[in-house]
Amino acid sequence: MGYWHNPGMPYVADLLRSGSRIPFTLLAGPPDAAPLTFVTAVESLDGVRRAPTGALVVVTGRASSYADGYQTDIAIRTAAERRVHALVLIGGGPLPVTATRLAARANLAVLSADEDRDVAEIVLYLGQVIRGDAADSLARARAALDVLREPVAGESPVDLLDRVGDVLGRTLTMTDDASGPEGGEPIRVAGRRHGAVTGPADDAVRLVLPAVAAAIGRIKESALERATAPGQTRSDILTELIVAERAQAGLLADRARLLGLAVDDVHTVIWITPGRPAGTDPAELAERRRLFDTLTLHAHQTRHPTGESWNLARLAADILLVGTARTEIRELRCRQMIDSMRAAVADEHPGLTASFGIGTSQRGIDGLRQSAMEARAAAAIAARSPERVHAFDATGINRVLAGIAGSPLSRRVIDDLLGPVDALGPARAAEAIATLGAYLDARGSLKAAAARLRLHPNAVNYRIKKITERLGADLSDPDTAFALHLACRVRLRD
Repeated sequence: MGYWHNPGMPYVADLLRSGSRIPFTLLAGPPDAAPLTFVTAVESLDGVRRAPTGALVVVTGRASSYADGYQTDIAIRTAAERRVHALVLIGGGPLPVTATRLAARANLAVLSADEDRDVAEIVLYLGQVIRGDAADSLARARAALDVLREPVAGESPVDLLDRVGDVLGRTLTMTDDASGPEGGEPIRVAGRRHGAVTGPADDAVRLVLPAVAAAIGRIKESALERATAPGQTRSDILTELIVAERAQAGLLADRARLLGLAVDDVHTVIWITPGRPAGTDPAELAERRRLFDTLTLHAHQTRHPTGESWNLARLAADILLVGTARTEIRELRCRQMIDSMRAAVADEHPGLTASFGIGTSQRGIDGLRQSAMEARAAAAIAARSPERVHAFDATGINRVLAGIAGSPLSRRVIDDLLGPVDALGPARAAEAIATLGAYLDARGSLKAAAARLRLHPNAVNYRIKKITERLGADLSDPDTAFALHLACRVRLRD
């Protein structure tokens, strides 16, 4: 007989895992009563009398040699007296009731192996398991990789971990914490860390853990794509609802409802203007798309109060975050969302700054469009404020100006009115509009306008004459003055 020692201390339960290279069946006794420290072989049941204490004993004789139940009972009693930890019978079938009871009382695990299996292979394999040989680790790692190569449709990450853990003979765990546990293999979803997989210190586990994490990442990414695909379509519909003419917006309503957008509820828009310029450089375009993806993923994964949903839309270089609920979403809640979005941007896009404008809560499609206009006006103010967050002032004139600024038709009228001034170039046009706006705000008072502009009244008078000549405008006409006043106010808010 021969035996091998191992400090790793596997148990009979480890031999029963589905990943075991040689399948064993537990006939009686507990699978985890004592660790297996070495293996020995005897030719018959009678040879158990010579087995050393604490051994896993393989009886190499075939089942026909111990078919007598009485002999089996004696062998189990003897093994218990010798404090043998486990007994392996080659080709053994169900044990007599007496033998089963004896094994249970003695905490002795009795196993059987297939009768056609080579005895030397069994003993060698058991020695490898107990020693923790590389051959066993490689065999278990291969079995785990086979599991990963054969994905099951609709399988969850937990189910996959169970299947892989079963063949490894080890328990794997997973966390959804973004940072992941110390020493875990990171799970990545859409290029971002999304938890980690960990397992016990084991060579086979160490070999397959990266592949397990990658497989779980693929499962999570597919689930995320399924969950956010409707959101991408909703994003397109939201953009159309906001920019389309009013008549067209009505036609889009049914499509929006089919996609799960509660267009008839109350909407609050947060207008996000990234600090970086809206250039056409491919890297800049890719970064803007990545920013939109970051915010979309964050909004999807964030828990919101019951009955509240958030969707994103993209408008040129800007991003619109649309909150929808049965009732008003208050400014404090919007600021909480902004803080959350800022944290996500800081993690994924360090160095990028953004301005946030908050519109008022408005009901229905027209309300959505109104809130977007207000949020856009507020974002323009936020870009000039230290906090870079501004909530729309819902007083009457601001609401009117926001409505004019958000209407494509009104913007065209304003551009026509101020076109001759715009032809001077951006800098001179901005100076002229600021001067005309201040003069009209002061109701034609050169002194008041000069104080506001920090100029001499004669300088203001000179500029106003040049501006009116260029515009061909008569400011003494109330309608002309009113139209130009609104146009200047809208431009100055941009």
